Amino acid sequence: MSPDPSQPPLYKYKPEYSNNIEVGMKNSLVHNRLRVNIAAFYSKVVDSQVPTLVIPQALTATQNAGELTSKGIEFELSATPSKGVQVEYMFGYTDARFDELSVPNQQTDDGSDVISLEGNRQLFTPEFTSMLAAQFTPHISEWQSLKLLVRGEALYLGDQYFDLANNIKQKAYSLFNARAGVMGKNFEVTFWMRNITDKKYISYAYDFGGTHLGDPQNMGFTLRGMF
Repeated sequence: MSPDPSQPPLYKYKPEYSNNIEVGMKNSLVHNRLRVNIAAFYSKVVDSQVPTLVIPQALTATQNAGELTSKGIEFELSATPSKGVQVEYMFGYTDARFDELSVPNQQTDDGSDVISLEGNRQLFTPEFTSMLAAQFTPHISEWQSLKLLVRGEALYLGDQYFDLANNIKQKAYSLFNARAGVMGKNFEVTFWMRNITDKKYISYAYDFGGTHLGDPQNMGFTLRGMF
């Protein structure tokens, strides 16, 4: 490796391997008006590839730094209580922690010392996530089988961490989206809004200071057609 910024250093690392188990079931009930899906998963990762800060070059490099266990459940529900009305709900729980994790100590001048971060949570992995959506699509005209479309969504993302030491944390937040318009056999015209409340949140961040904010409130029109 070289400290010359025009010659980025190369750091050799081994492949990352994982053993994964997933079990679940899918159900269609009440004459297909209710669908319920449930899944549970378990994953064991060895030689986990993680971004680590290299001193003194102050560069982030991928290194094999430990072992990770990730387990959780996923739940999906879709219901059509009446014609033209649909409700969807999704929930996820993920417990992803490092069983072993050794990284260079950033407090030392040469990074020769290492510290153990065993038990810390995986990066960019909220413990809880959920989504609730309601959609109304009544039939309004025989021409093009025209339908009105009104849809609202609420999304929730739990606490998540952006550094291996779990010092850079973003608290849980919610986002709200909406869409309205008309749909025909060969076209769709909709007006949409995303992040209606203009929630300020971090999309991703790194321990060396790089941060990217999520999209602010935005809106627009969408026109789709098949001619």
